[in-house]
Order: sequence, then structure tokens, then C-alpha cells
Amino acid sequence: MSQFISLDSLRMPLTPYSPFSMTQDTLGSFPTPPVFMSDFQSAYMPSQSQTDYYKMGQEWMANLNANAALTSAAQGLVSLEEELVKSTESEQINEEQKQRLQELLDKIEALKAEVAKASNKSIEEKNDLVNQISQLQEEAANVAKEIAEEIQNSVTEDGGGDAGSAPETETAGAPTTENPENVDAPVTQDIDDNKANEALEICQSIYQGAIGVTGTEYDYIIDGYNGMKGTKAITKDNVTAVLNKWQEQFASGSGDDNVIETLFDEEMFWNPSLSKRDANGKIANPKNNVDIIWNILKCLEERAKELGVYKNVVGLFTAAYNELDDFNIDQSVVENNIMAINQKVIAAENAKKAEENTKKVDADKKNAEATEKAKAEEAERKVETEARTTFLTDMREIWDNDKLEISDKVKYKDGKFVIRIEGNDYYGKDFNELREQIYAAGYDPEKYLSKQPLNTRA
Repeated sequence: MSQFISLDSLRMPLTPYSPFSMTQDTLGSFPTPPVFMSDFQSAYMPSQSQTDYYKMGQEWMANLNANAALTSAAQGLVSLEEELVKSTESEQINEEQKQRLQELLDKIEALKAEVAKASNKSIEEKNDLVNQISQLQEEAANVAKEIAEEIQNSVTEDGGGDAGSAPETETAGAPTTENPENVDAPVTQDIDDNKANEALEICQSIYQGAIGVTGTEYDYIIDGYNGMKGTKAITKDNVTAVLNKWQEQFASGSGDDNVIETLFDEEMFWNPSLSKRDANGKIANPKNNVDIIWNILKCLEERAKELGVYKNVVGLFTAAYNELDDFNIDQSVVENNIMAINQKVIAAENAKKAEENTKKVDADKKNAEATEKAKAEEAERKVETEARTTFLTDMREIWDNDKLEISDKVKYKDGKFVIRIEGNDYYGKDFNELREQIYAAGYDPEKYLSKQPLNTRA
């Protein structure tokens, strides 16, 4: 993830694996509950009165619930520790900020030590530990948010971040968890027919797998329905078309505001696959709805960076990524930020397409002009060639010498022959007219119009 720290993900576990794991021995031994209530007495209860059985059952269930809650909280504590350790290694934070994170890590160590003693604790003490972990997660989230804002303010004061990573006219948007508004209306998109048809195929596959069947058919959604393409075919080059075509043609039939909401409706929001990302940050083999949504967001990120507008929407990306990393995802935050990003990226795509079209029009115009110029020059050369052939033929016939050649001093310009003699230009449309002009000026035409002397005979 590109942002400094995931704010919401600090509240719950990110991955099922942890070097500090909760076990049965840690929390205290407890039996597996019987399948049938009729087995309860013989399997677990000593020979006592029915009232004692009931009381023991209640205590057993309360202890089981406390153990389960503490197990989940402890996993969240480990995930919080991992996030904080990674954050302390960031080059973006200063020593004072690292110290604040270290104080949180010290508190985590103290709580982990208490969790390790859970087998000797009462139900009330276990529940109290769960509350302490929850409070620490909330404190960590607030500290992380403060540091993220400090970093963003520092970047803004320094002039907007890394030089050269985006055009100077762009400004970085501050990370936000607020939901953008009015983001679901389809926008005008200038795309070619092939991309539009591909997007429609993917939308049809999503619709069939999510709405056209009872339950969910992920094979339809991901791999495609009836020979059409599915979500695995979504790339940076077509992601905006997919999101926009859904708004144009499928949203009303789905009953949802957008395709992200439709995908969210298919399953619980917790995503077990986010730890299995490839080198590009995508989930290589998506298995569920949140996997698909994550990859859609990554494709949007790739496209935004390619178009040079990522810094303009970095806050929207941060909010969406933070929420997708959470255990309990706020659906509306993800939906609204993705759709807002989509509108911004489409606007950039349209601007790029308009610029390309303008360049193409200019290039076509220049090519046409060059072609016309070449045609005109070719036509002029043809006229000149024909005129020179006639000029030479006339000169040889009149002066009765078929070895004569036109003097290099005789030029052809604007449909006439011209020769410069002693500072003056003399014109004629053909051999005879030019010869007469030279003769009238007092010069010998034979001396100036031919390369060879006249006494050279064939």
C-alpha cells in the first residue's frame, strides 16, 4: 500500500498469521461442545442436580465466549504491532513521530504479556483485556491519523511532494475518509468500440454471476459468462469503461448505485486474501468480492499514475485502501471514493484523447498540406519539363542544329523562361519570344541561349 499507514486497519487483524498466536493452552482448556444437548450430561457434566448442570453450562459458555473474544482481540493486537513496526521504518516520519509510535509498541508488549497469562485469569479479567486492546487500537488509529496529517501538511508546505513524479500543475489531495458526493452518475467517455464492447462483456458477466443466479457464481463474475470476459480481464486500460458502462446500462437493473455496491452485496466484507498480493500489489488469484474490488482499485491507480493525475486523487485512494484493509469494511467509503476516482480518471482520459485528437487533426492537416504541395510541385515540374522540351525542339529546328542544348543560364519561373544579361532579366513564354526579347535589347540570342556554338552541326 502506498500510503504511510492504514488508519482503519489498525483496529482489526489484517492477516490470519501471527508470530504471537493465541492457543487453547494460553486461554485455558475447554471442551468441544457436544453436538446434541442430550449428550451434554454424559459427556461433560458430573452427576449433580439439574440446576447445577445449568449453572455450569452457563459458566462454560461464558468462558468460551471470553476466550473467543480474547483470541480475536489478540490477533488484532499482533496485526496492530506489525503495522506500527512497519510505520516506524518509514522514511517519511521524524524522530518525534517514531517515539510516539514506540510508546504504542511498548503498550502492546505489556498487553501481550497479560494475554499470555490468560489461562489464570477470570472471565471478567479476560473481558477487561479485550476492552484494553480495543482502547489501544483506537488510540493507535488516532495517533496514526495525526502523523499522516502532519506528513501531508509537511508535503504541502514543501511544494507538493517528489519533484518529477507529476506535472508541476498538479497538487496532492489530502488523505480523507469522507465520502464524496454525486459520484454515481455516468459520465461522457470518449472510447473506441472495441473497448466499449469489452467493458460490456465484463459487465454482463458480473450481472449474471451476481444477480442473474441464486446466490453468487464467482466463476461467471471472474472468468466470464458464456464465453464473455469476466473481471479478471479488467486492466488499467479498460477499468474506467467497465465502471462507467455499468452505470449507463446495468445499475438501474441491479438495484444498486454502482457495480462496487453490487459486488459488496455478494459476501461478507472481511477479506482474507489481501495478504496474498503480487509484486504489483494486485491479488493474483481473486476468490471473493473484496479481492475483485481491490484489483479494480489497483487498476485505477495504475491508470491515474499513467495519466499523471494520481497526486490529484491520492486522498481518495488512501481512504479506499484504508477501508479495504479493515476487518469491518465501511462499504460506502469504498464505493464513493472509487466512483469519484473513476470520474477524475475518465476526465483525464477524455482530456488526453482530446489532445491526441487535436494532434492528429494537426498532423493530418500538415500531411494534407504537404501532399498538396508535393502535387503542385510535381505539376509544376511536369509543365516545366514539357516547356523545356518544346523550347529545345524549337531552338534546334530554327537554328538547324540537333546537338544544341539549352544554356544553364536559362531558367523557368512562373510559367516563363528568363535569362539575366548584364544586370537585366528578359522573359519569354517560349523560345521564340525570349529570342526576340534578347534581340530587341541589342544582344545576340544565339550567344546566350545555347551551350554550343551554332557552327556545330549534326
